[in-house]
This record gives sequence, C-alpha cells and structure tokens, in this order.
Amino acid sequence: MAFAHPHVFVDAKVQVLFDEKGFSGIKNHWVYDEIYSAAMVASVDSDGDGKLSAQESEKLKSTILGDLEKMNYFNYVQWGSDFLKVEELRNFRASVANRRLVLDFVVYFSVPAGNDYSMLVAVVADPTNYVQVTCDMESAEVSAPQSIDVEYFADSLEGLSLFRAFLSYVEGLYLRFKKK
Repeated sequence: MAFAHPHVFVDAKVQVLFDEKGFSGIKNHWVYDEIYSAAMVASVDSDGDGKLSAQESEKLKSTILGDLEKMNYFNYVQWGSDFLKVEELRNFRASVANRRLVLDFVVYFSVPAGNDYSMLVAVVADPTNYVQVTCDMESAEVSAPQSIDVEYFADSLEGLSLFRAFLSYVEGLYLRFKKK
C-alpha cells in the first residue's frame, strides 16, 4: 500500500464504552490543526461570526465525516479475525476552541459480554496517513458498568495481521472483558 504524507493533523482522545450487554462504542474527541480548522470553518460559516451554528455543524458533519463512513470513521476494532463495522454514529458536536475545530462523536458497535473473556483491539488512525491522527492510547478512558469486568492496556500493533497497513507508531488499545 502506498502512503501519502499527512495533509491534515488531528489530536484525538478516545473513551471506550461498555453497557450492560458488553462493548458498545468509542467516544471520539478530535482537535484539528489550525490551518485545516480555519479552512473548514470558513467553508461553512455562512453568517461570518466565527462560531458554528447547528446548521453549520451539520454541514461539517457531512463534509468531514460523510466520506469517512466507508473508512469506519477511522475507528478500527478487531474482534477475533475481523474488523467490526460501525453500526451507527451519534452525538455529533462541532465547536471551535483556540482557533481549532473540535469534533465530538460516538461510533457504536456491539460485542456481547460472555462468561469467558472476549478480546478486542481498538485503533483510531488513518491507514493512508492522509490524516495524521495522533491518539495517545495510554490516556484512553474506559467506561463500563459494574456488571462488566474490563482489563486493558495500550501497546504497538506489531504482529497483528489485520493492522499491517498501519504505520509503526500507531498504538492500539487492547481490551478483554466478560460478565462478572
């Protein structure tokens, strides 16, 4: 696979979500670089106030995330020998902070918790490197109800065949979970 050099830079934070049934999604918080932010906000800021109305935010959602649906919104979750497909994107919010565009959204999956541990690897990255997503998995949060036992750690993706296309510095969050 050929890699592009990055044209867009995103600092991402993630929170892995569990509900009473099991793994349910990933909450994304993306902060874009100032140049991309200025261009994107200017492209939708129809009233010129430098802020994002609900209508302008919807335009950003369509413009930025619309094309990313086919790339799972850069949220890759390996379960067994497969990547899971995002089932739904919800709770989208766009804002501007310190001249940087901020997107918050949740991508939903569903992997039920059983009596034995299930293993997932979650990665937030663009495998083409057009968008350089910097996501420090060491600072990732995990939210689970008391009924779900979750253990996790951040590490490299070395040796995981489904992640061969990812750059070597990309980290995954390894999770194992089961019903208590």
